[in-house]
Amino acid sequence: LSEHYSPVEGLWDEAPLAPKIAAIAAGSFKLKQPPEIRGTGYVVDTLEAVLWAFFHTEDFRQGALKVVNLGQDADTTGAIFGQIAGAHYGVESVPAHWRQRLIMSASIVSMADDLH
Repeated sequence: LSEHYSPVEGLWDEAPLAPKIAAIAAGSFKLKQPPEIRGTGYVVDTLEAVLWAFFHTEDFRQGALKVVNLGQDADTTGAIFGQIAGAHYGVESVPAHWRQRLIMSASIVSMADDLH
């Protein structure tokens, strides 16, 4: 979670980020706590909430619980957190009893394998 990540050097000079997104990219989420962090479903709030939970926890389970317990649009923040944290920590980091309850889990695993 480096500050001002850019996929291409100098990209943000040519195409600046919106101010709220630039603040998040600079790490504003690292210093905030609820109620400043909210999972409202508004894309900026959701991005901030997901990165906040990812930064302030050590594993998939902790982060997922932290972000959905913000309430509000918990399914959206949980889904986005799951994508980011799953990519970072790997499928084995998702508690087994959570994975076992997934409907169509074999299809999900197959699609993920195809992406990899």
